[in-house]
Amino acid sequence: MYSPYVGTRMGSRFRQEGFTLVELLVVISILAILLTVLVPALQQARNQARNLLCATNMSAWGKAIQIYAADNGDYFPHNGKDPLGDSYDFCWVSGTMRLNFFPQYLFGLDDRAKEKRNNILFCPTETRHRSVHGWYTEAVSRGLVGYNVLFGNDKDLLLGGINASQGSDYSLPQCPNGLEWVTRRKLGGRHNDGPILADNIQAYIDPWGWSSGGVALSSHADPDNDFAPQGGYFLFEDGRVTWYHGVEDEQYNFGEIGVGGLQRTWNIYFALPDVR
Repeated sequence: MYSPYVGTRMGSRFRQEGFTLVELLVVISILAILLTVLVPALQQARNQARNLLCATNMSAWGKAIQIYAADNGDYFPHNGKDPLGDSYDFCWVSGTMRLNFFPQYLFGLDDRAKEKRNNILFCPTETRHRSVHGWYTEAVSRGLVGYNVLFGNDKDLLLGGINASQGSDYSLPQCPNGLEWVTRRKLGGRHNDGPILADNIQAYIDPWGWSSGGVALSSHADPDNDFAPQGGYFLFEDGRVTWYHGVEDEQYNFGEIGVGGLQRTWNIYFALPDVR
């Protein structure tokens, strides 16, 4: 007998399955747990990569300085009073630095001079000078960099000079022998234990502090701690790059880096516990 059901699944019903509310909540919970675990790890990896690039930048500076010194009787590049443009602050370099040392020595070792993100003249975490003064153009044309240059500075300029007549207050040093080692002219001198390059670690003299409008004033700033620096890298004459943890002042007295000098309305941090 013919049956209309031949070739069909008699009595079967087709039903499209979907997530229940409980199953959806379980999936969301698992994703939240994964994000809780992964986001800090990713952030830590990002910070480590940026710190490594900062140390790499400093290492390149160190090699370029050594090569320059070998060509110039063990002298550092000049970074003080200069007919091509004077340097009054540690983060502003002289005309000789800009027009001689940068193109002939530093940029020859590392061609990242024109990159906005990974520029050799700036720590990757340094945002203050980038946001206020620009990038490569400002650094090369006017002399602003993202590190503090702690060699070859001019004593008279640091202690006042022209700026004193303009009402600016420059006062150095704030640490033992600081003035001697930031004005060194040659490698291997009496105060050769002092660093020659440092991360830009600075703060407004109270009451302003570590940030301006949400922009960190220092490299390696901690947004969860009022933008106080987590620490900074320092380059020494022998080429080693060393990390020092945290800052030491009246409010954040937990770190190793102290005030090295006062420049106008700024505290400049480069005093180290093992440098005399």
